[in-house]
Amino acid sequence: MNGPWIEVFGYGLAVLALATSLGMIAMGRRWQKVEARAYGGVRRPKWFLGATLCLGGLWILAAFDFARSEQTIAGWALIAGVPLVWSMKAALIVFNPKGRKAVTAIDTDAGWRKIGLARLPIALVLVILTVFS
Repeated sequence: MNGPWIEVFGYGLAVLALATSLGMIAMGRRWQKVEARAYGGVRRPKWFLGATLCLGGLWILAAFDFARSEQTIAGWALIAGVPLVWSMKAALIVFNPKGRKAVTAIDTDAGWRKIGLARLPIALVLVILTVFS
């Protein structure tokens, strides 16, 4: 059985992935303003830092639950794999000026909708990992 924080972490990430994907699809190029605020400047906005701290805190609680539970491959993917992917994204986009410029340069409805559609399966994968972790 999953610890409660593993479920909060996994399902919370799934909801965030679904919400951001649907936001990209619904808003199209207007989503670029959200991305530009988060990634476009040298300093991150307070809401971005707050969200990062909340996700980091949830991850720590989930990692403690995971350490005390029966460890599965799905659990390892959720608790270790997801932060690894976040780290790679941060290195390529968030903290890399070329990456930030590339993301903030997407300014077409079709471009953002394609990204949103491509990201939709992430929510399902996160739910599956959470269920089987």
